[in-house]
Amino acid sequence: MVGDSNAVYIISRKTKAIMTQDSPYYRSRILEIGQEQQSVHSPEQIIDHSCILYGATLKGRRDSAKKRLKLNNKVPVPVIPEAYVYMLPTCSSRSKENVWLSICQIKQFDQEDNGTYVTFYDGTGLYVSTSESSLDMQYKRTSELMLKLNWRCFFGNDFFFPEDFR
Repeated sequence: MVGDSNAVYIISRKTKAIMTQDSPYYRSRILEIGQEQQSVHSPEQIIDHSCILYGATLKGRRDSAKKRLKLNNKVPVPVIPEAYVYMLPTCSSRSKENVWLSICQIKQFDQEDNGTYVTFYDGTGLYVSTSESSLDMQYKRTSELMLKLNWRCFFGNDFFFPEDFR
């Protein structure tokens, strides 16, 4: 572990995954490029803290994503939208099985037994307890949210802007 375990971890482009840690002291396990950390804070506390540092609360980011995607469950979170850092949940955020994955770190994912093996761009991987089709849906939802939040960056202000993208 690196650094002060009581300091709240800040999500960055190096963050690959954040998951619940089943430990009497640590509440989260964090995978980053080149290192792994543990935290006394829950994954949601870490995401909320990072969202606040980048301009909004987790609730605010979640509410916006819910409205834009017309979803209520397993909502992806734009933590640092301008840097394309979006965290997607593998299952309900209330589940201990949930893993928050950073879409910008996912290279591929493949069904393996009753779950899915996620390969990251740095060559490492992680087994998650969700089906490949469910993870694929989460990946697509997150990609759609990225497009909707960055529409003008991709197409400019003069491009036709569909009413439902506002």
